[in-house]
Amino acid sequence: MTIKKTLSQKWAFILIIVVLCLAGMQLIRPRVDNPPVTLDIGAPPEVEQVLRKSCYDCHSNETNLAWFDKITPANWLVAGHIRDGRAVLNFSEWDSLSKDQQKGKLFECLNQVVFEVMPLKDYSRFHPASVMTGEDRAVLRNYLASLISPLTPDSSKERAADDQYTKWIASPTVTTDINPVPNGLAFMPDYKNWEAISTTERFDNGTMRVILGNDIAVRAIKEQHTNPWPDGSTFAKVAWDQIIDTTGRVHPGMFKQVEFMVKDKAKYASTDGWGFGRWVKGTQLVPYGKNALFATECTNCHKPMQGNDFVFTKPIDPREGKVITSGIDTRSKTMFTLYGNDIAAGNARTTTGHAYPAGAVLTLVTWVQKEDPHWFGANIPGPVQSVEKVTIPATGPSQPGYEVTGTAAASAKERLAFILNQRVSVLP
Repeated sequence: MTIKKTLSQKWAFILIIVVLCLAGMQLIRPRVDNPPVTLDIGAPPEVEQVLRKSCYDCHSNETNLAWFDKITPANWLVAGHIRDGRAVLNFSEWDSLSKDQQKGKLFECLNQVVFEVMPLKDYSRFHPASVMTGEDRAVLRNYLASLISPLTPDSSKERAADDQYTKWIASPTVTTDINPVPNGLAFMPDYKNWEAISTTERFDNGTMRVILGNDIAVRAIKEQHTNPWPDGSTFAKVAWDQIIDTTGRVHPGMFKQVEFMVKDKAKYASTDGWGFGRWVKGTQLVPYGKNALFATECTNCHKPMQGNDFVFTKPIDPREGKVITSGIDTRSKTMFTLYGNDIAAGNARTTTGHAYPAGAVLTLVTWVQKEDPHWFGANIPGPVQSVEKVTIPATGPSQPGYEVTGTAAASAKERLAFILNQRVSVLP
């Protein structure tokens, strides 16, 4: 009897201590302010309603805390979510972003929702109404589709691309030192000689891209060891403006930027095992980011691909040869990449005109386009439609050899002229 009484008193004392500690903790509260709204997104009412319900508590200056969000220690967790959320995206400070950045953030928002990265599980568990329904996603998707401007012929883009090409072809090799990005990742000038592992049309921002992989990445693809990718795997994602002609063919315009991803689980443990780098402003190759924290922007974007080792690209079978250019045919909904052996690529990157020397071999692979399942706003290669090979003989007749596997879009004579007349894309 005495023992039971003693135990009851002991537990009562512990309970009192716990209650007093919790009560005392309520006096130590994080500060959650709602600064003034400088500019709201200004979206249609139905879109803003979806965003307010699912995003605004952490991604705006109009946070509404539930009563249980204000209890310590929950309020510390909530305050952290709000701080981090506003740093990534703040709908109340929409004027802090350029027009392109605004659109990019909205597309990223939808893709984060589709892959259930957002809202955060810790948040939606206690705020179930924040989870977007299928109808909510459709509203956002339809709005984003309305923001995509169809490509039209643009002579000013053509002139700008021609000017950049002319300057680059005169001195295609980088002769000045390129500074590393703030996290220390160095520029890798040999990226242009890596093998292409995919291509992407980003119609959400009007760019076309080729993704290149180093030897380690290519070997991992061939051996089907890409999840996870081995340490040392490195990708280069090159982006150009899209230019469309009157026939509906899209080709690369001005070179915009190149981005690198480097796998090193130990060195880049804080950014999901990947090092990120981006060089922008065209051939100036200016390192992107004010400080090393720029990489969090990259990791946030890649979060939906956690189950794919944070890599968006679904590799195609790598092709031997160096990339010369790529293109899209909007009429047939196909996309292609043109590769060349060392002779062909070296000639294309150093001389103007379309004459290739003896021994040059060019291979043009055409795919049927399909919607990128990992990013609304992009198309990627689907089934291979054709593989066309052009060979400039070292001896004998000067007529180039032409062979095709699959279904070509026109006669051999027309296709031969089409391939030989492709201009190399700028690769600084």
